[in-house]
Formats: sequence, C-alpha cells, structure tokens
Amino acid sequence: MRRFLFIAVLAITACSGGGLPGFVNTPECQSIAERLPDEPLREIRVELRTGGVATLVDAEIADGEVTRSHGLMCRSEVPDGTGMLFEFGGATTGGFWMFNTHVPLDIIYFDRVGVVVGAAAMVPCPLDDGESERNWRDRCLEESLAYSADGAYARALELPGGWLLTQGLSLDALPDDLRLTVYGNVNS
Repeated sequence: MRRFLFIAVLAITACSGGGLPGFVNTPECQSIAERLPDEPLREIRVELRTGGVATLVDAEIADGEVTRSHGLMCRSEVPDGTGMLFEFGGATTGGFWMFNTHVPLDIIYFDRVGVVVGAAAMVPCPLDDGESERNWRDRCLEESLAYSADGAYARALELPGGWLLTQGLSLDALPDDLRLTVYGNVNS
C-alpha cells in the first residue's frame, strides 16, 4: 500500500511540474494523476511459466472501467519486472491502444485459465506537432488494429517493451505451454 501512495505522490508531483521520474508532465496527464490518491492501483504478483522456467512480474491491477481505460498512460517508464494486469471478469474481444502512452509495451492476451490467445509489441502513439486531439485519437485508434488478440480473452498483461526477450521469451514465438498464474485475489 505504501508503494501505491508513493507512486500517487510521484504522479501528482510530476504532472504538476515537479518533473520526478515515472510520469509524463503534460496537461493530458494531469487528470489521471489527480485521481490516483482517491483510486490507488492495487498490485499483485503474476507468474509466466513455460516448462520448468518461471518469470515473476509485479503487476498493477486494472479491473475496473476507469483503471482499464487509463492503463499505463502517462508513464515515462515501466520498470523491468513490472507491468499491468487487465482483468475483465469474462471473455472480451476489445482491443488496446497506445493513446497518451509514452513507452513501448508488450502485451500478452490470456483466456480465463491462463492460456495465451495472442500477443503484440505496441509502440507509443505520440501527439504530432500541430495535430488536433481528435486526429491524434483517430490515428492512435487506427494504429491499434495491429495490437488485437487472435481470439477472445479474459486477461491481458502489459509489460515493458522488449523485457520478455531478456527473460528468454519472444512475442513472435511464445511457447505453446506458456501459462499465466495470478497469486492472490485480483478482485479484492
């Protein structure tokens, strides 16, 4: 819990001009930072296992409409070994986009029992000079079509872009036996 309060303070400070690492200091990010003290993100440990090899990830949980819609927006970094677990409570097919997301992310989609149903490397979709917010949103939405899952999924795990490669896993060739295990109660 202390970690989340610390992150919230960092977010508010960074978005109000403090410039601390971790969050982007832009007007678009201010409303997200302002909500963090009232809606702190919970964290859970997840495991990616293939064969006898386990990779542990400390993941923030996005299990509500607001937290899922914000995801990892406005972050200037996502440290190695961390990420965000999106929990949908049932099968869904909606996509993910990189609007207002400033760091590359890898995403793996899982069904309700932890079997991989898709993966993608997602790149930031920055606001171009002189671009209207509407055009920015439309462009990011168009780019997001490449990030869709291959089928329905119940969970998605976002990780720092390229970090899985350092763990011996490639998004282009994830092992068939790769499974996601969540430790603890996601919906607590």
